Amino acid sequence: MKGSYKLMGKSQKRYVWVDYIKIFACLLVVFGHLYMSMMAGGWIKETARYYCWPVQTIYTFHVPLFFICSGFLYQSSNKNKEWTLEKHVKNVKRKLLALGVPYFTFSIITLVLKIVFSSEVNNQATPILRTLFIEPIAPYWYLYTLFFLFCIVPYFKDKQLMKKIFVGAVFFKVLYVVWLCNFNLPDIVNKILANLVWFLLGMLISEIYMSKTLIKDWMNVVILVVGLGISWIYYSKPLENNVLQFVIGSCMIFPILYFFMSISPDKEGRFVHKLNQYFMPVYVLHTIIAAMLRSILLKIGIANFLLHFSIELIASILIPIVIYEIASKNWILLFWFEPVKALKMKRKKNEN
Repeated sequence: MKGSYKLMGKSQKRYVWVDYIKIFACLLVVFGHLYMSMMAGGWIKETARYYCWPVQTIYTFHVPLFFICSGFLYQSSNKNKEWTLEKHVKNVKRKLLALGVPYFTFSIITLVLKIVFSSEVNNQATPILRTLFIEPIAPYWYLYTLFFLFCIVPYFKDKQLMKKIFVGAVFFKVLYVVWLCNFNLPDIVNKILANLVWFLLGMLISEIYMSKTLIKDWMNVVILVVGLGISWIYYSKPLENNVLQFVIGSCMIFPILYFFMSISPDKEGRFVHKLNQYFMPVYVLHTIIAAMLRSILLKIGIANFLLHFSIELIASILIPIVIYEIASKNWILLFWFEPVKALKMKRKKNEN
């Protein structure tokens, strides 16, 4: 149909828009953490608009995008399959391996480095066991929360049931940002209540065929402008408001989803798929790389903000990519990033 086309198809083995969003959101995570570290290091004032507005705006939507992608892939890979407890337990075990290995590995590395270089880091190390099992640190809390979402959320064969569950998740999200967030709830409960709706939104999107029209284009532009306008007004200074964060995040998320789902990819999305392979190493290593580089630069007398930010930003992306390229040649090294893929590599090697 002229002016309208399908953005997702059942025959696709990969959804290129998911790769685009993961790369986009990962870059925002790197930028956000680095920008925050510049503030913690004294280069930027916490109350300055050029700090408050971009950081607080980004934090309303960048991690929710990850949960949406994860929920989408979870439902897509199990579409039309009958859910059973046995299958669910098997999937949870697989996710424990896939998410648990990088989570524990790089959380421990981060904590050890914070302890060893305690006099040089912006934030001191928290108790190891408490951090690993109760209150995970950034950026690894995403992996921690995602695992528990896989534990409690089944995939759905009944689309109507999925829609009802999603409506329930929206209700609990609203209840959380309005009321429940004021209580001293366990950290994992807070994280699930805050992010369940995004995970389920991703699952719901997997069952929807979307079309691009001029009206939808303009609607999403208006929504995006409204979100940016609200954030510009309220995020001119530090502000913690869960309701506002949810509203702004929603205004940002839907246009971003629409935009990336509207992109016409290359024939098989090979280039973006290649970039997406670097998601995990960049995600788990960028804070470690940036902190080590910052320490080195300060020791050799480089204190210029632009130099620090530029060097650390580029290195936080390129060094993890180089490390992953080396690791991808050996299953033992790859195991710490992608254990499931590494074990498949090992089995294939043994068969040969």
